[in-house]
Amino acid sequence: MKSESASERIRVLGFRRWYERQLIEGHLWLASCFVAMIAVAAGMELLTLEGGVREFLTDALLIAGGCVAGWLSWRRYAWTMLRAEAIGEQAVCGGCRHYGFRCCGVDGGRMRARCPKCSHEWLIDEPVPGPR
Repeated sequence: MKSESASERIRVLGFRRWYERQLIEGHLWLASCFVAMIAVAAGMELLTLEGGVREFLTDALLIAGGCVAGWLSWRRYAWTMLRAEAIGEQAVCGGCRHYGFRCCGVDGGRMRARCPKCSHEWLIDEPVPGPR
């Protein structure tokens, strides 16, 4: 799957739909982090040497996999929410205070935004790329 920048996705979907999808995606990452925490807890509960080395290693692998998945899910959640918040805070028109914009290009790494209500233009900074 090709990774697109926020400005490309906003141009295709519009700001409000992009923002909504970012919130949904972020909370799905949070839910996957929670499921990984449950897997770690289950692995800790099952961890014993009574069933033999093979069963012990399986349980230890469940714990390690849950820890890695939880950490990666948490990082994606934090990054997705940070990016949505950073762009959302800049989405208010300076001319008429309308919330939302249309992306009309990229200028030196910054998004050019245009108000759909009064056609005022401003620049929006994207946060520095984080974990993917």
